Amino acid sequence: MKITVIISAHCKGRELECVLTGYAMQSRRPDQVIIAQDGRDPAIGAALEAVRRRGWTIPLLYQNQEQRGFGKYRALNRAVLAASGDLLLFTDGDCIPRDDYVANFVRLMRRGIFLSGGSHVSIPEAHHLRHDLLEAVRDQSLFDVRYLRAIPGFCKSANRLIRNRWLARALDLLTQRNAFSGSNSCAWRDDVLAVGGFDERMAYGGGDLNMGLRLNHIGVRGVRARHTLVSLHLDHGRSYYCADLERANHDWNRQVRQSRLVLPRESRICDESLFNLPA
Repeated sequence: MKITVIISAHCKGRELECVLTGYAMQSRRPDQVIIAQDGRDPAIGAALEAVRRRGWTIPLLYQNQEQRGFGKYRALNRAVLAASGDLLLFTDGDCIPRDDYVANFVRLMRRGIFLSGGSHVSIPEAHHLRHDLLEAVRDQSLFDVRYLRAIPGFCKSANRLIRNRWLARALDLLTQRNAFSGSNSCAWRDDVLAVGGFDERMAYGGGDLNMGLRLNHIGVRGVRARHTLVSLHLDHGRSYYCADLERANHDWNRQVRQSRLVLPRESRICDESLFNLPA
């Protein structure tokens, strides 16, 4: 079983270098990593060059595109079409994986589900902008709750960072939620193709949930494992957020749920891949 990590990126080269370092430290390395950049920022290319100089050996594909508004889902669909893995792990260019992250996705994944790690444990922006985190990623001290609690503004429970496999799964079972998270989820590639990929017409806020709803409508159930699938989010502002567009997204998701729709309104996957709707 091969797994492709698809990393949505925009213009945060420093953060992406930490993220890629995290994937280089995995106990079970991904079979492919795709950087799906909305826009063309040289900081992303510089981050890729920096990790390559340090001996990066994982097959890496870098895709970028002209930015036309919020284009994350267009970039992700391009990456889905280019992916070679049976499993697609979707994450963001500011989410650093713990060294067992990929291994746990592969271990827990089975047919008929998608996996979601849910919301992230976040490192405040005021801290990560002032500190070089690369060494803490390499030696995994970044995921030590004692390290994190020393950061002003950090307030997450230690339960979100436990390494005991059985205790983590027990806590997962208490906090299940059937929701797809675009920064911390994994699905079978053929399931993603079966629902036509991401809806490229959607703006920020609700597009990931939309994918999960449509997967549900072909019989793919969401399984949450927030204590097992651990990554740290480098927090930031969201200048691209628009309340009116988010409300429109939620209105559309309500219609998708009520009408049990499967296909997105607009998707490059529907246009560019062979598409067969499951019976």
